[in-house]
Formats: sequence, C-alpha cells, structure tokens
Amino acid sequence: MVRFVLLVLVVIIDFIVIIPFEIIGYAIGLFSMKARNAYMKVLMTVVLSVLQFLSGAKVKFIGMEKIPQDQAVLYVANHQSFFDVILTITRLPGLVCFVAKKQFKKIPIFYQGLDLYNTLFIDRDNVKEGLKTILEAIERIKGGMSVFIFPEGTRSRDGNMNEFKEGSMKIATKSGCPIVPVAITNTAEVFENHFPKVRGVPVIVEMLDPIYPEDFDKTEQKHLGKLCKERIEAARDINYEKYCK
Repeated sequence: MVRFVLLVLVVIIDFIVIIPFEIIGYAIGLFSMKARNAYMKVLMTVVLSVLQFLSGAKVKFIGMEKIPQDQAVLYVANHQSFFDVILTITRLPGLVCFVAKKQFKKIPIFYQGLDLYNTLFIDRDNVKEGLKTILEAIERIKGGMSVFIFPEGTRSRDGNMNEFKEGSMKIATKSGCPIVPVAITNTAEVFENHFPKVRGVPVIVEMLDPIYPEDFDKTEQKHLGKLCKERIEAARDINYEKYCK
C-alpha cells in the first residue's frame, strides 16, 4: 500500500513538474526534430525509471542482443498491465514510438508528453481511422523509427492472451522491417492483480528471435500475428515457471 501511495504522489508531482519540460521539448522541436526526439527519450527514461524503482519490480531482460541494430523494427508484445510500457521503454535501443489507444488523448499533460514522444494513437473501433494509424506507423518505420505495439488491442484481464490482430502485422509486411516478438511475464502481479497494492515481484521481458516477413509467402504473411502470439505465449509460460513461481 505504501508503494501505491508513493507512486500516486510521484505521478501527481510528475504531472506538475513535467509541464515546463514538455514546453522545452516543444520549443526544441521547432528547430530540430532530431534534437527533440533525443531530449524526450532522456526525459521519458528518467521519469519511467523513477516509477520502475518505486514499484519495486525486479525486472530481468533476456535476449536484448537479438534486436537488429542497423534498422528500425516492429516490436509486438503481449499486454497484461499498465507497467508493460513503464518497464520496457527505457531499455529499447534507438528511437521507438508506441501505439496507444485513443483514450489516452483525453488525459491532459500526459497526452502532450506522449505526443512529444511520437506516440501514435489508434482508434480500434473505427476501421478507417485505425488504418490511418497503421499507415503512419509504416512511415515511421521507413523513416528509421521503431514501433512498439500490443496486437491484442487491450490488456488481458484473466491472464490468458487474446488473439493478435493481424492488421498490426501490416506495419512490418508493408515496410519490410523485422518483427521482434516481446514476451512480457508477470507484470499484472505488480499492480492489477492486487489493486491497490503494488508488489515488487519478478518481471521478465524477453526479446525473441526476429521474424523477417520476406521469409514467408503472401499467404503465410496473413498469419504472422498468430505466429507471434504462439511464440510469445510459449516463452511467457516458460519464463513464469523458471523465474516467477
């Protein structure tokens, strides 16, 4: 309960303190988007590292060496908790934009920070608007910026993974970038499963072997989401048994 109170206080303080830093980020962007992106990555890393520390989560990263270093990639991950992003974003190399649900646009200050960090907001209830976001993500990849998406579309409420939406895979098949499946294990035990308590439990984030769309024919490419889900689910189950029980 103490961790929960501390996290709430820090989030409230962040919302207040971060405003001038967001203004600085916006001003930097007027002259150089490259400089703004670098600035915002440092700012987000600092803020999220503090939240991670206060959560007490013992995060273990596996397979970071598998991430291609010479090109942008599409990260696809299972989604269990609000902590999924908090516990992963600080360790990903290069520039990475997240695809988040449009509801976050309704949160003042928080939304502006995400927007400055190149976050893409997707409306999953509107096919036309959702497609626009996918097309924008493809352009980000082509411009050298990696994209991180949760193809389930929402957090799993019961621990079982939902189906991966195949439309998300178009970001890779249309841009030609590798797909890096990310298996996130035990984040729901940090918060959601024990609300309002925050527990310092083991969390495993594993980068799996990249999937290269060009290695599959057009029919097989229509099922890359299913392939990613199967690999992530298997790795998640193994990591839970090995590190979290």
